[in-house]
Amino acid sequence: MNEYTRREEVRATFIASAILVLCIAAAVLRLVTVEGRLVPDPGARRQAEDSEARIAPARACALAGEKLISEIEVFKKLAKSARMPDPAEKPGAIKQLDAVDTRDTRGTRGPGETPVTRTRTLRNTLPPPKPKEPDKQLAWASAQPLYKQAKVLAGCRDATDAILGARVSAIPAWDAIAKAAAIAPPGAAEGEQFEAAKQLLSLLAEIPADKVAQATKDAEAAFKATAERDRERANTAMVREPLPQGVFSRRVAVSVGVGLTVCALLISYLGVRAASMRRLATLLPLRDAVRSGRPGMQAAEILKTAAAHNSGEPGIVIGAAIGGLSAALLAPKDADLFVAGVMAGLLIGLGAQWAFRLAIGASRWRARATELAEVEKPAIPIVLALSGVKPGLEPEFIQFLRSLPPADAAAAVEKLASQAEERILAAADAGTALTPGRPPPG
Repeated sequence: MNEYTRREEVRATFIASAILVLCIAAAVLRLVTVEGRLVPDPGARRQAEDSEARIAPARACALAGEKLISEIEVFKKLAKSARMPDPAEKPGAIKQLDAVDTRDTRGTRGPGETPVTRTRTLRNTLPPPKPKEPDKQLAWASAQPLYKQAKVLAGCRDATDAILGARVSAIPAWDAIAKAAAIAPPGAAEGEQFEAAKQLLSLLAEIPADKVAQATKDAEAAFKATAERDRERANTAMVREPLPQGVFSRRVAVSVGVGLTVCALLISYLGVRAASMRRLATLLPLRDAVRSGRPGMQAAEILKTAAAHNSGEPGIVIGAAIGGLSAALLAPKDADLFVAGVMAGLLIGLGAQWAFRLAIGASRWRARATELAEVEKPAIPIVLALSGVKPGLEPEFIQFLRSLPPADAAAAVEKLASQAEERILAAADAGTALTPGRPPPG
């Protein structure tokens, strides 16, 4: 800025800067602090649905644990009827039977001797009678229900231990159930079916099935309690909806919008400076013209320069600021609209600025010429030149002055000032003649 910068331009630049800072600060604050609307928490709902879905398998596990106890007892009874070997008995054992030998072992008796009878126990080492063949069909038929429950319970261990923790007392039973479930289903051959039944009997006959049954019941109760808690939380849990992602990320969009407004302010400032430097370059050399006897050239250039509109682009600055603020207030969730609002404000502000300049027209021409005259102090008083232009005819005079060559324009201004000076002197002389006590002139 220098002395050729108009007070209007300085004032407009200051006002535009203040509006820019206030509007953009409010817009950025709004964009940064905006939050999505409150919506039911989808995560809580999914968790509640998952918890509800776990209840049915937990109930099936609890029923399988109860049935396991009864199926083991039934299987053990039917195993005896099917003449299956007792898993507690060692294979190949031979039963020994004792017999009593009461033969007379007196031998030769002497006279007067009492007969003596000695008893000797004889051990029967004969093999027992051959047992009857087991009922293989009955063995597998009685083992199938137990096998089915073992298959069901084998898949319940992980879920039960996950919610209750591993119970030491139930570990042996769980291990036996897992081994029983791992038995491959036998084919149609009776031998395979009988071997599978024997394995099930040896694995499950003596396990603490009540520990497993109690664990599955406790797991079912825990799953129900968890589902109830998750259901209540899902009914009340609310989360902020994520803000939409536009063409730019939110941070980039805000940065671009702010950068555009700063560029508009910089362009406006540079425009004001360029105009003041142009006035300086135009008017400063004309000071020598006064000393060379051409005072009209300086006065004419001052009048032409004063006819130019203000420089700078405060309209685009104010428009960008208001456009960005409007977008931030109306649609703060979409940061792309902030950039669009700033760009639209630039165009609207530019149009409004030119409309304002056209509306003002030449109404500020006299004041601007007087302001420049205060700086340049021309030899021909600008007041005389301005007084020669009738009010309301300023646009026509300016257009006429611009159409003339510099020398003709200088002569026209000199003549205009001379005529104005003559009118002033004539008016002064007329005023003196009308003053009482003074003789009329001439």
